[in-house]
Amino acid sequence: MRAVNLPCESVITHVNVYARGALVTRRVTVPAALPAGPVALTVDGVTGLAEPAGVRAVMPDGCDRALIAVRAVTAVPAPGATKGEATVRLRDAERRLRDVTREQNHLRELRGHLERLRLDPALRARDTARPHRDAASRAADALAADALLDRLLARLDVRDADLDAAEDDARRALSAASLAVAQADTAAREGAQRPTLSLVVELSDGGSVPFLDVTYAVTAARWWPVYALRLRDGGRRATWIAEALVAQRSGEDWRDAALSLSTADLLVDARLPELASLRFGRAQAPAPRGYREAPAGLDEMFRGYDRAFADAAPPARSEAPVMSDLLLAQSLAADEEVEAEAGYGAPQELAREVMPQAKRRAMPMQNAPRAAAPPLGSMPAPASRGGGGLFGASLSLDMGPGGAPPPPPEPLPVEPADAWLDYDALGLADATEHGLRGRLHRRDDDDRGRRAALDAIESLEGPLHTRDPRVSRGLFDHRYEVGGRADVRSDGQLHRVPVATAEAEPTLRWRTTPAEGAEVFREAELRNPFDAPLLAGPVDVFLDGAALTVSPMDRIDRGGTMHVGMGVDPRLRVARNVRAREETAGLLGGDTVVHHEVAIELTSSLSQSALIEVLDRVPVTDDRAVEITLVRSAPEHERYTQSERGSAVRGGLRWRVIVPAGARQSVEFAYRVTFASKHELVGGNRRG
Repeated sequence: MRAVNLPCESVITHVNVYARGALVTRRVTVPAALPAGPVALTVDGVTGLAEPAGVRAVMPDGCDRALIAVRAVTAVPAPGATKGEATVRLRDAERRLRDVTREQNHLRELRGHLERLRLDPALRARDTARPHRDAASRAADALAADALLDRLLARLDVRDADLDAAEDDARRALSAASLAVAQADTAAREGAQRPTLSLVVELSDGGSVPFLDVTYAVTAARWWPVYALRLRDGGRRATWIAEALVAQRSGEDWRDAALSLSTADLLVDARLPELASLRFGRAQAPAPRGYREAPAGLDEMFRGYDRAFADAAPPARSEAPVMSDLLLAQSLAADEEVEAEAGYGAPQELAREVMPQAKRRAMPMQNAPRAAAPPLGSMPAPASRGGGGLFGASLSLDMGPGGAPPPPPEPLPVEPADAWLDYDALGLADATEHGLRGRLHRRDDDDRGRRAALDAIESLEGPLHTRDPRVSRGLFDHRYEVGGRADVRSDGQLHRVPVATAEAEPTLRWRTTPAEGAEVFREAELRNPFDAPLLAGPVDVFLDGAALTVSPMDRIDRGGTMHVGMGVDPRLRVARNVRAREETAGLLGGDTVVHHEVAIELTSSLSQSALIEVLDRVPVTDDRAVEITLVRSAPEHERYTQSERGSAVRGGLRWRVIVPAGARQSVEFAYRVTFASKHELVGGNRRG
């Protein structure tokens, strides 16, 4: 029994955005009363950039009907379909500005010619036949001509001023139209000219179906993680906001859809690697392949077609891209007016005849056998206009030596690569495509829109400090559910989407490195408040409602501790002073000892006590003739390796000092450097 076709409405309900690509889920509204027999539900309006091979359909449990098949059919736009309203207004604005600019250039060029005119009332040689023209009449004519030029220049100046005002209006209109296109939805931009897909879901006979979900994949989508930290009460309380920047060019807008963000890849090659084996013994036959060459005598199958449609079929010739006929047709169309004036006939008819065939043969066809280009000596001489025939010469296209058409090229054996396993991209050439008919070829033109959209998404760059999820996701992937619903237009722009919000209790702390600079940096230390890892990205820090800074953050695991920089705190100051003295030591005074005493003074003008982390270093060496010893430290120090930042250091010292409100605190340490007296430290013995 033939299935009954039922058109159904659908709406996008959920989108799972991966590190690259997305899975879009549509909820299909199924009619309440379905026919008793099998039915085919048709969902129109799906983006043409969807992957036809990735369409899936899911029905709720307990349905009486069974899912038979799901397929995607390309819906070609109807003839006469127009672009979207926003795009039409943009093109009108561009055309208006172009017309105004062109008229301005023409007017200014004309005005330049008029300004260069010089009036001379002297008697010309051609005026000798009219001796009655005296000097007074010639001067009067010159003055009249000068007045005429003045009036013309005045009119041109008025028109030039009007064109300047029109240019300003046209530029403002173009800017407004460009902004409208950038903010418009897909329907307002592309209109009815875009090709779409129709999803056909075949169901068996049975009862009713409450709803149906169809899912398909799009490749032009990606996202970046971003965060915001809002500190309150001077930094005692905080609200951590996780957000995402989502960009997509799938050809359809995601309106009021539930989003989820995943760090995984949409397409993963899960095949096991084939390891080549080495065997000693007899040679083994190669492993069988699914590829089979075209059978011998394939062209004989089309002999009846060629006899029946000999008049309609194009002449047998090489199917390799030959640019001579295409260039000829273009030159004929370009010289149409010149040839018509010279009386050479009507080249437009010839251009109409040559151009379609030339364009069809010149289209690049990947993986198709191509004929080698003939040598220069075998190319036909260009036609001249002195003999008989059209344009005074006989015209022949793609003719070989002696005027005979070249034989068709031998088809090259093509061993298909893995790309040929994409069966949805393969097509069978019809009988009119000589040299390819009866053979499979790749329809690369169908993927051109997908590649262009994917390249546009790949070329996007996030704001400062943003990191690709594929870089900071670690060894395990995670999926983040977006709270609420979001709107993401298909414009290739970044759209900020809130993901989750959590309260945190930060601990304010300060850090300084006096040996590098006299600044004291403030940072907030807090634990990850979410039940999910946080990827690397920028953090917008706000303190009591005021924007403070944008700080980069590395990846934080679940339950980990993070440090968010808050910039320099001018209320804390640090000073580092070094004193060095040199003496001799050893049994015979053969060693030189340089003592270094370092004093670090911290001054606070805060209204509360501050915990300051002070970082410093003592010099290190791998030379056994040099000995470096830390003599004392007050207060007691701890070893610092900087391993948490991924860049380990040697000889690091760290102190955690509490500076009371409006008070001072100091840190002191001393070390000595011992080496032979005949040696000297590079740059001097006194090192601070």
